[in-house]
Amino acid sequence: MTMMIILGAVAALYFLRRLFRCAIFALPIYAGLGACFHLHGLGYGWLSAIATGLITGTAIYTLGRRLAMGTASAPLRFLVLLLFAGTAAAAGYQVGSALATLGDFAPVWEGRLAIIAAFVAARASWRSLLGSGGLPESRGMRDSTSFGPN
Repeated sequence: MTMMIILGAVAALYFLRRLFRCAIFALPIYAGLGACFHLHGLGYGWLSAIATGLITGTAIYTLGRRLAMGTASAPLRFLVLLLFAGTAAAAGYQVGSALATLGDFAPVWEGRLAIIAAFVAARASWRSLLGSGGLPESRGMRDSTSFGPN
């Protein structure tokens, strides 16, 4: 019995880790699904609607990643990071609320755990979009006046 509890806890932690690693895809998935259902509602077939949704989601992810990691202006980069982190926070809140409900916590703790999950998902999305090293300036990019070996 004890071994099952330990394995269950390990599986739950692995699931949460995977969930937060996928938080960066919240905005592209929302946009892709929105485009897919909108086109289907306009009378297009499922195949063309799904293809358009996939293209939309891929384009938003690629453009967001390129803008966040590229040489865009700081306000534009911040806006892109905020859009990705905001949708990841909304998705994290929903997942945290659902998991807390499944865990049969008190209503006060359900809300607190959902808010914690939202912050963790937003932070994970922010870090994933920037890459594992954080801000571009902290990833070894130096100016020409720095001393020492490159």
